Amino acid sequence: MWSALGSTFGLAMGLALSPLAITTALILLLGDRGKLRAVFFAVGWWVAMFGITLIPMLVTDGAEEDDPSGTSGGVDILHLVFGVLFFVLAALTWIKRPNHDRAVKVDEAEESALEVVEQEMLDVEPAGKPGILDRLDGLGVWACLLVGLAQGVLIIKNIPLGISAGAQIGQAQVPQAEQWAIVAIFAAIATAGALIPLLTAVVGGRRVEAGLYEARHWIEANMTAITLVVLVVVGGIFLGEGLGLAD
Repeated sequence: MWSALGSTFGLAMGLALSPLAITTALILLLGDRGKLRAVFFAVGWWVAMFGITLIPMLVTDGAEEDDPSGTSGGVDILHLVFGVLFFVLAALTWIKRPNHDRAVKVDEAEESALEVVEQEMLDVEPAGKPGILDRLDGLGVWACLLVGLAQGVLIIKNIPLGISAGAQIGQAQVPQAEQWAIVAIFAAIATAGALIPLLTAVVGGRRVEAGLYEARHWIEANMTAITLVVLVVVGGIFLGEGLGLAD
């Protein structure tokens, strides 16, 4: 059981390291009824992780019984396809990255306008309307649960990671009850990005609020770079898993 779980640990961390999910958890946590709303968001994310992993696990487990060799080869091909997909996504992220290095000469009025736009993009509270992420402040606890579910399913990297993990767990030579337990633990690890801010707030109390605010704004400011690194690392993991096709 633990060997099967260990083989999917890298995929679980790829799911956990979601800048959008971490930022959402921080925003909810720092608002009214923050801890309760962050809990509901994490529960929604966990349910999404469990679902996107369980379905391919059940499919692969059934196929493994009928054709073990063909199933193994199919999973390797799937990993190679996902590896290529993630490197393509990384390349697109790099091409579309914000260009902060471009030197532009503007007068003071233009500089002021650019500062307002930057504040909007980074959800900084001064100057104008709040950013999209700031609108999470008005959500109730059940809406936070739905946001966790939606993000877990709709973030583009999550489905391939869940399919890969489920396929590997389905191939594991363990009883089905243990497979379900592995999926549940895998989903919990994949929810770490949403849980760590919550646990930090519970343990540290008000002393860590300033640090949580700083973490939120740092992640927002560096979201493109973080996403790029995660895509490249996960793409490498997939390609490594797919090399079994050469055996």
